[in-house]
Amino acid sequence: PLISPEDIFLESLAWWRRHGEPHADKFHHKGPNPYGRLRIGYVSPDFRGHSVSYFFLPLLMAHDRNEVEIFCYVEVKRPDETTVRIKGLADHWHSTVGLEDDAIAQKIYEDRIDVLVDLAGHTANSRLPVFARKPAPVQVTWLGYPGTTGMPVMGYRFTDEIADPEGDGDEYYSETLVRLKNGFLCYLPPDGAPDVA
Repeated sequence: PLISPEDIFLESLAWWRRHGEPHADKFHHKGPNPYGRLRIGYVSPDFRGHSVSYFFLPLLMAHDRNEVEIFCYVEVKRPDETTVRIKGLADHWHSTVGLEDDAIAQKIYEDRIDVLVDLAGHTANSRLPVFARKPAPVQVTWLGYPGTTGMPVMGYRFTDEIADPEGDGDEYYSETLVRLKNGFLCYLPPDGAPDVA
């Protein structure tokens, strides 16, 4: 709370210059994918018993599988029941544990992902350097981190009017803010949670 939004933004830009920019734009995209369905890739270290999963599962369950093909790029060292549940809802599952950023980016590029979604931002075990390489033509950050990545190659950030009120700090994001109506997330309580009191 003692650090201003401007200082956080400037630090995020410094992170980009130090860790992202040297790897920027390694791929050239070939236009519309020939596969029909929209190919969405999700990258996260939190496909496990973690708060991100409680918000990610409702989205994953709601995808229209006739329209969307789901790829998960997974930085999970200790899978658990939640990992198994998410894996069962994905069309493709790729562990990224132990892989270099270049190798992950190459795999995403070869998978012809249309939209690549970061679910971790600047949190532990994120794979933001993969996004620096821009392996997908559209890149979005959402859910796991409440701020900018500082990366100009990250095109969008999904949010809403409550988390990011219109005109209140937009200049502190390198991404274009997409404010979703009715909230940018939906919570699914864990199995066995007690009734709301």
